[in-house]
Amino acid sequence: MIFRTHPVIFPGILSLALLVVLGSVLGGCAGYVPAATTTQSALTVSPSILNFNTVVVGQTLTHTIHLSNVGKTPIQISSLKVSDKDFVISGPSVPRTILPAAGLDYILAFTPSTAGSKTASVSIGNSATSMPTTVSLAGAGQQATAALQLNPNSVSFGNLVLQTTSTKTVTLQNSGGVNVKISGVTVAGAGFGYADLSPGFSLSPNQQISFQVWFKPTVKGVAAGTVSIISANLSSPATLSLSGDGVTSTTPTPTPTPTPHTVHLSWAPSSSSVAGYRVYRGQVSGGPYPNTVVSSVDALSYDDATVVDGNTYYYVVTAVDSTGAESLLSNQATAQIPNN
Repeated sequence: MIFRTHPVIFPGILSLALLVVLGSVLGGCAGYVPAATTTQSALTVSPSILNFNTVVVGQTLTHTIHLSNVGKTPIQISSLKVSDKDFVISGPSVPRTILPAAGLDYILAFTPSTAGSKTASVSIGNSATSMPTTVSLAGAGQQATAALQLNPNSVSFGNLVLQTTSTKTVTLQNSGGVNVKISGVTVAGAGFGYADLSPGFSLSPNQQISFQVWFKPTVKGVAAGTVSIISANLSSPATLSLSGDGVTSTTPTPTPTPTPHTVHLSWAPSSSSVAGYRVYRGQVSGGPYPNTVVSSVDALSYDDATVVDGNTYYYVVTAVDSTGAESLLSNQATAQIPNN
């Protein structure tokens, strides 16, 4: 028997070994996932916490939230849910796709149905996260009040000639938190009235209107009145005070001019040769006479125009010679000045 050596003596074994090696290589390639194929997407919501603070019960306050795609692949918004009925979200319908570098705006409204603190959340279902993205919400309901404010709250028409009319403008504003319906307007006081304000008119919060009040006096004298605005929402009417004065003429009565008083003095001539006479005045009977009314007068009379109403004066006269020597005092004269 002849034995020969040849490379192909075990071809089946070589082929099998080759297949095993190739299988290992191919299997490794099939199980590898390149990093470049990983999904890159992200959803941001601004703001993530939203506080409406205080809102009057029944009124609505809104804020905007912005959804942004800051990733590299589209994001699908699948659902929008709010956990409390006092908060409502509105905007583009869902499902909705947000492309990379794009965004959406939604409006959140808070309308408290009762007074007190409220908390809630918005749940945003999306393809970027396994769990919904949430926005925390807070607010407080405040009980509404009704109030009317008048500006001005009083009107004076001053002096007004009888049978003439003066008109003033007044502003009425709803300063409360609920609508106020005017159910009636009343006027008290003779000669006063109003215009451009009708029962049945309704004012929403912060709304204001203007109306007129007027005064037409029919009798002379001071007058006072009131305009009252009545509403079922108000615990008491809103009131406007009115005043005026009916006169026959607006020309002021002239102030009388005081009548000036003068004391006229006269005396008999001296029996001696004199250069003149000197007049003295005091306010105590019998003297002293501290005031020299005139130091030299060569006549036998003098008018004193420096007197004051309501006072009493006492006068004496002396004769003066050429050397300046002065005689004794004359008898006393009295002058009582009346009041004007």
